[in-house]
Amino acid sequence: MAAGLGVTAPNARAETRGYVISMIHTATYANEDTCPSGGNGDTVDIRTRRLLGAGFGEEAALRIIGNGGVDDDGNRVDITRLHGSSAEAGGQPWNGQPVSPGNVPALSADPGIESAQGRFAYGFDLDGEVSPDDFEDPDSHERGVDNHMWRALGCFDVYRIRRPVVPYNESIVWDTAIDAMPAWLMSVTGENLSQDGEVTVTFDRSLNVLLRDAHGGVMSGATFVIDPDPRSHSVFNGTIKNRILTIEPGDLALQGESQFYAVLRFTETHLRLQMDPDGSLRGILGGYQPWRDYYHYLAIRGENDGQVDLPGVYYAMARLADSGADPVTGENTAISAAYWLEAVPAFHATTSGEVVGQSVGNGPKFSGPAANRAPSPQ
Repeated sequence: MAAGLGVTAPNARAETRGYVISMIHTATYANEDTCPSGGNGDTVDIRTRRLLGAGFGEEAALRIIGNGGVDDDGNRVDITRLHGSSAEAGGQPWNGQPVSPGNVPALSADPGIESAQGRFAYGFDLDGEVSPDDFEDPDSHERGVDNHMWRALGCFDVYRIRRPVVPYNESIVWDTAIDAMPAWLMSVTGENLSQDGEVTVTFDRSLNVLLRDAHGGVMSGATFVIDPDPRSHSVFNGTIKNRILTIEPGDLALQGESQFYAVLRFTETHLRLQMDPDGSLRGILGGYQPWRDYYHYLAIRGENDGQVDLPGVYYAMARLADSGADPVTGENTAISAAYWLEAVPAFHATTSGEVVGQSVGNGPKFSGPAANRAPSPQ
């Protein structure tokens, strides 16, 4: 029955531990050398630059922004110009209506945003080459790290941070999504998961949502029914060594929900997770991600919530994309990226009621959204 549902039944001698992903977000690592030109600022900075480009003075631009887009005479400033469109007002082929830059970013001129630099960034050497422009992972110290997503985002204030701070936009969306979005599951199968050895790592989507604990975080030890839909079922060969879990590269796809990631998918998927004594996992997931997937997520959020220059990100991602060349246009459709991932112990079951993954360990006291609100250790 398990095989018929797209769920691989574990070997009778093997141990399978189940997990549910309690937090996932872009892996940021801002440093003093990340944005040598000063960065791209926040929403006010972005809109100020656009109004300056439209001929307003800085003081007038700030008053317009403070007044919600209205000038000193009470006239609404043309939203097309405010959003940086290179088309004349009313000149777009959308019945004369102004167009959001998130919907049609190519209407806007490339603002030439600053991209992130520096020595360190989370991620993996995806192309097997170490070039002078590549990063070094700050934890594993792997060199040749490819993470062009970080280059495109890292000089906006909302991403110019480091853990334990989480990008505001992703943090608030995740905190909202987990109460309605079917959970993302992960399991590890091997002969003895308390020792080094070869394992199988499986990702699935659940039929039920995450459960919260008394702290508002993700509850450890809950039971999740595996969605048999093969579109969110990915299996990898992996290895545990010194309590670090890694996998052999492959393809990953997990269906999500708007306004969170509509889908999270990678080619050349890499994984490096610490297996903690409390039974939880934490570390980095990365690979080549279709760059329009992430741009779509930002566009849905909009510039106020996303706190980025949408045309700037659009052009930067298109320019920095480093994989998935389109056979017709030659355009790279994927960009190297890395995400911070945390998971807590959970039971996994099939729709027929068979338990196929055990919850092992008590899990962390603070998890998921609650981890950011946890009191600092004394």
